[in-house]
Amino acid sequence: MMLPSNLRQQNEWTFVGPMGPALPDTFKHFPVIAVDGGAHFHSKIDVWVGDADSYDKEVTAGNIYRHPVAKDQSDLSLALSLFTDPRHYKFHFWGFLGGRKDHEIFNLGEALSFLDHHVECQIMFYDENSKILFHVLGSGHWKFSYHGLFSLGTLKKTMVRLRGDCSYPISKYQLLNPLSSLGLSNEGKGEMMLENDGPVFLYYPEGK
Repeated sequence: MMLPSNLRQQNEWTFVGPMGPALPDTFKHFPVIAVDGGAHFHSKIDVWVGDADSYDKEVTAGNIYRHPVAKDQSDLSLALSLFTDPRHYKFHFWGFLGGRKDHEIFNLGEALSFLDHHVECQIMFYDENSKILFHVLGSGHWKFSYHGLFSLGTLKKTMVRLRGDCSYPISKYQLLNPLSSLGLSNEGKGEMMLENDGPVFLYYPEGK
């Protein structure tokens, strides 16, 4: 299973999930991949992936990848598996937050798992107001600017360094353990630099 040749050169994508709401215009100029019930929230879909357990209408999309309901991967995992080329991907995840907490957690886990094999790639989870709540980053050197509370976390042991305008820098390259409180409740005050040798996430409780 792979993307058609006319889409494989695209680095930046919008993923539409089943929680909605309707996709804002901001994200419509990227190619769109709808994950199952995400098809409810946008009409022009380049790729659809799912088992139709949350979408009972006829699927209309440029490319359709239908899977059985009984499977050992989520629809999101299968959608991410389409992206195998070593490119600097930037994914916008719309409609993947809200609803069941286990789904939210496992969506985050799938994003981190994908970035474990895609360095210098990034995935952003948006809330219904188009604010970023989770910014998930593959290994690399990242520069970002923010004023307000944020947390830095990972689901596997990862070496990190965080410098710049924040209350609690990590000045020396050091080990960040899974969900360690070392990265909890920091405060950004401007521009920061993050180095990480594995996938991590930045969580913005007030949205960015």
